[in-house]
Amino acid sequence: MPPRRPSPSSRSGTGRSAGGATADRRPNASGGGGSRRVSAVPEEDWSAPLSGEDSQDGGDPELYGDAEPVRSRTGETRVASIDDVRPEAEEPAEDEDNSETTRAGPPVLMLVLDGPDKGRKKRFKGVRMVVGRSKDCDFALGDQTVSRRHLELVYGESGVVMRDLGGISGTQVNDQKVDECILKHGDEISVGKTRLRFVDEGELIKEMRAKAESGESEEKAEKKEEKKDPRLDEKTNANYKLADLMRDEKARKTGVPRPRPVRSSAREGFKPTFKMKVGAAVGGVLLLFLILGLALSKGNQPPPKPPVDPNLARAQELMQRARDKVRDGEYVDAVRFAQEAEKLRVGIDVDGVAKAAQQLQDILDSFQTVRALMAENRYPEARQKLAETPQGMARTDDVRKKLEEDLEAGEQKYTLGLVDAALAERRPDDARTLIAELPQGMRSLYEQKLADLEALLAKEAAQAARQAGIRQAVAAENAKQRRAEFVAEAFQDVERRFNGGDFQRATLEVDRVMDKYRGEADIQARARNLKKLIPQFRSAFEEGQKKYENNSLEASVKPLRRAAEVYRQIGFNGSLGDTLDNELASASVAAGQAAFKRKEYPAAGRSFREALRLNPGDSRARDGLDELQKKVEELYLSAYISRDRDPALATEQFKIVIEASAEGTDVKRKAEMALSELQKAGGS
Repeated sequence: MPPRRPSPSSRSGTGRSAGGATADRRPNASGGGGSRRVSAVPEEDWSAPLSGEDSQDGGDPELYGDAEPVRSRTGETRVASIDDVRPEAEEPAEDEDNSETTRAGPPVLMLVLDGPDKGRKKRFKGVRMVVGRSKDCDFALGDQTVSRRHLELVYGESGVVMRDLGGISGTQVNDQKVDECILKHGDEISVGKTRLRFVDEGELIKEMRAKAESGESEEKAEKKEEKKDPRLDEKTNANYKLADLMRDEKARKTGVPRPRPVRSSAREGFKPTFKMKVGAAVGGVLLLFLILGLALSKGNQPPPKPPVDPNLARAQELMQRARDKVRDGEYVDAVRFAQEAEKLRVGIDVDGVAKAAQQLQDILDSFQTVRALMAENRYPEARQKLAETPQGMARTDDVRKKLEEDLEAGEQKYTLGLVDAALAERRPDDARTLIAELPQGMRSLYEQKLADLEALLAKEAAQAARQAGIRQAVAAENAKQRRAEFVAEAFQDVERRFNGGDFQRATLEVDRVMDKYRGEADIQARARNLKKLIPQFRSAFEEGQKKYENNSLEASVKPLRRAAEVYRQIGFNGSLGDTLDNELASASVAAGQAAFKRKEYPAAGRSFREALRLNPGDSRARDGLDELQKKVEELYLSAYISRDRDPALATEQFKIVIEASAEGTDVKRKAEMALSELQKAGGS
């Protein structure tokens, strides 16, 4: 936009420049009431941008998270005023996080305002964007407090829909926890320690256009004001009258009459005398000097001090005490002082000290509730309460970390106490279930104690059977069977939900069983074990299913095998186990064939034998073992021939034959004998 020029001045020589400084005026050579264009003072910088124009490039700091967001009356976060919004610079090239998305997409993007990824932004490449910690997400975050797949954004006819995908810390939109909602331009989304902003570029362009239109209207109004005729000003008219009087005096002295302007008939009745004119001129000059002197005297005097507001000083003192209390960790007093200051002076708590202190106090109260639950040995509820507690600052994070360690140690100690009680009360079934909850490094000791108890109980049962006869043994067995049936019946709904693939509802049914059978230790132990195993099975099973459905059979073996192991630990029977065994058998065949092609014969043998164990009628696994057997026999002959010429190579080949061959086969037995002879010869 070119710099503005000052408006034409009047014949009195007064005017204003664009910067407010006075400039010289020259009369027009042609005479009349016109004037020449004002020349600016040399020091005036006409190249500087006008008020309201922005000469700097870059985006709006509030829009990209560098300024405090503006709050609406409803408490929802909205984008800053249109005067602060700037067209965003060309977006730098960003690595595609998901190869399945396309370059085309709706005109919306996500900005990271706070967190480990602060400053990053991600445009929509399609109609769906998944945000989370996993590298497979469309927008992968480095925040470790964010879930692997935390939320998804879906673009549709009604707008962009945000859905929470079950993240542990949940999702907040404009500081309100929600599971699903339609986003509006400027909405802020909080996940873990990361804060995001949703930007609709269409709405942003509308705001920029409205800003441009308002700027043009203001400029037109300003130009209209500048074109105002200065002769309409009262001071200018006074100057005109004074100049006329001075011309009359000059005409009287020189004797040359000044031409009089044509006056209307309304004014011809009044004709001032010469003395009146001179007196008026002298009086006007004295009046001007008097006004100038008063202005200079007032300019030298200091401005009067504003009156002191006692409420403001008291409110500032209370706010300082509130900040000191926050620093000392006394958040209740900090809230009280800040609220008292706000009553004295509304709006003085600009930093939100009361809100921040209340949040920190709520976190500490939640920690205290967790400790109370731990004292009552209600560890699952304590863990859930701790997970629901929001993140705070570094001081509360240290307390949280220590509390998590205490929770883990306390739960482990409580479980050990239950195991010892079960062993002391000679309840091997309960002890076995509880031992499964212990860390791997601590199980061996208690498994040995359990074995000793079972051996003792077996010995005592044998003696009791001999002494009391068969009926007592049958009664004990019946009681045990009834107990097993009672426990199985308690988890019938859990097993039905689990085998139906509804793992989340199965977990909820486990909680219901725990509430219903609070006095049954074995049921409580099995329920706690299921709450740990079901999520492990779900993760491994879904990963294996995904790879299996994508025809990555060899890669699906490991997660499917893990899922099968966890399924056996869970102890349910149903169609889900059969499906898992069939898929694992098929994937094992594919893994065995791939290993056979790579000449990894031991791995191929293990895969084929696992497939036959899961599905004895699998012809592909049987054919693979037959081919492997032929290859192993050829390898044995090669090793046997070269055992004298190259003992090291023969030794390696014999080991491969032994590992790849099935137990009890003739070739494995001969390879073991040949290897033993080579080792003896090498040792001698």
